[in-house]
Amino acid sequence: MNRNIGTVSSIAALLLGSSVVFADGVALDRTIEVPAGDDLGYVNGEGNAIKTGLNDCLQTGLHADGTQIDACEGIEDAPEEVAEVPAAPEPAPAPEPVKKEPIVTTATLGGEALFDNNSDQLNSASEQAMADLVNQLEKFQEISAISVIGHTDATGEASYNQGLSERRAASVEAFLKAAYPDADVSSSGMGEDSPVATNSSREGRQLNRRVEVQVTAKSVTE
Repeated sequence: MNRNIGTVSSIAALLLGSSVVFADGVALDRTIEVPAGDDLGYVNGEGNAIKTGLNDCLQTGLHADGTQIDACEGIEDAPEEVAEVPAAPEPAPAPEPVKKEPIVTTATLGGEALFDNNSDQLNSASEQAMADLVNQLEKFQEISAISVIGHTDATGEASYNQGLSERRAASVEAFLKAAYPDADVSSSGMGEDSPVATNSSREGRQLNRRVEVQVTAKSVTE
């Protein structure tokens, strides 16, 4: 409990429940600063509130609520609020790699450029045609598969043409396997069943006698 003192012209020895004497101008126990201009509310010495043996601040007769010092009333200063540091944002997940579709392309070789009439063996003139094909395939990177398909015109028996298309495709397959040992090279024949032109004219039949080479690769260099 705080004690009121009517006269502040001097600080006398006080007896408050026990023989406790205060020296003039000396604040006992924990010092409490009296703000400038607030000396009419509390007895103070050298800017610090004078306290009793009961640890109360001595008040003057002019004390009012407006001159209250929280520390004298046992009210602790509110702790300073520490600004909360926002947590670092989670790193953005790495983008999924773009999956590229494999590149598939087809080159067509004329039958006359590779084989003699009714033959399934690559002739001497086919060397240039095959060299041109390999040169075209140089722009494809990481070739994974090559499929060779043989075709004939509709002249002669269908069964014969089917066998001839298969044998011609196999001859080209053997050449490409040697050139691309790491690729999956296969062959098949369509005989006369997949024409690209009419079989009623010489020019149309020539177009139908062909070998198609289908290549699958991961990328291409333009």
